[in-house]
Amino acid sequence: MDHGTSSVSRTVAVLRAMRRLGPGAHSLGAIAAQADLPLATAHRYVQALVTERALTRRGPRGRYALAEAPYVPFEPGREPAKTPTSLGVTAVRNELTALQARTGHIALAYVPLLIGRPLRVHAEQALGGHARSLDAAPRAALEALWRAPLETDASGWVILANLGDHAAGRPQLARIRDQGHAIGPTPLFGHDAIAAPLWRGRTVAGSVSLLVRHAELHDEVVRARLAGAVMDTAARLSGYLTHPGPSTSSAL
Repeated sequence: MDHGTSSVSRTVAVLRAMRRLGPGAHSLGAIAAQADLPLATAHRYVQALVTERALTRRGPRGRYALAEAPYVPFEPGREPAKTPTSLGVTAVRNELTALQARTGHIALAYVPLLIGRPLRVHAEQALGGHARSLDAAPRAALEALWRAPLETDASGWVILANLGDHAAGRPQLARIRDQGHAIGPTPLFGHDAIAAPLWRGRTVAGSVSLLVRHAELHDEVVRARLAGAVMDTAARLSGYLTHPGPSTSSAL
C-alpha cells in the first residue's frame, strides 16, 4: 500500500474510532482496539492528532478526547460567530483534519449564507502547523478569508456555480460545475484555494477548500493530486450530510 494512503487511512481510523467511542475521554487501548491498530501505531497517530489539536490529552492516565472546538488563532471576537447554517457535523472536522494531514495544507469548510448578498462563511478548519503564520496575516485578509461574497474566490465560486441557474450564461461557473472543483486566488497574498462543493442530497450545502501557495500549483501533477484530494473529501462529507448517522447528526 502507498505510504501516504496508509497514513491517511490510519489517521481516519483513529478519528472514526474516537467518534464511535462517543463523548468523553478514552484510553489509548480502547482507541487502538476500536481503530483495529497495534497499540504503538495508535499511540503515534494519537500523538500526531494531539499536536494538530484535533484531540486533547486529559488527566494523568493519558486519556484522549476529541477537541471540543477547532483551534482558531485569533483574538476573541475576530472569528465570525457560527451562523444558523453551520454544518454542525463532527465528521466535517475529522475529514478536514485527515485532508490537512494528507496534504500538509490548511483545510477549510464553508457554508452559504443566502440572506441579502450571498456570502460564504467559515464553518470549520484544520490548520496543522500553519496556525502562527495565519495569525500573522493582515486583519483584512483574515476577515475576508472568514466571510466574503460568493464571487470573491474559489471557495464561493463552487457554491455559486451550483445555485439554481447562476451558471447560465456564465462560462466560468458552468466550467466549474462540470469539473467539480475550482482553483483561484484567495484573500491571503500568495495563496490559492482549491475548492469543491458539499452537497446535502441535491442541494449545495457549502464547500471544502485547501489553501496552497501559488508557486506550488505551477506543477500540473501537484494540482491534479491536490484537487483529487479535495474532491474526495467533499464527496465523503456530502455522504455524511446526505445520510447522517447518530454520530454525524447535524443541527440542520
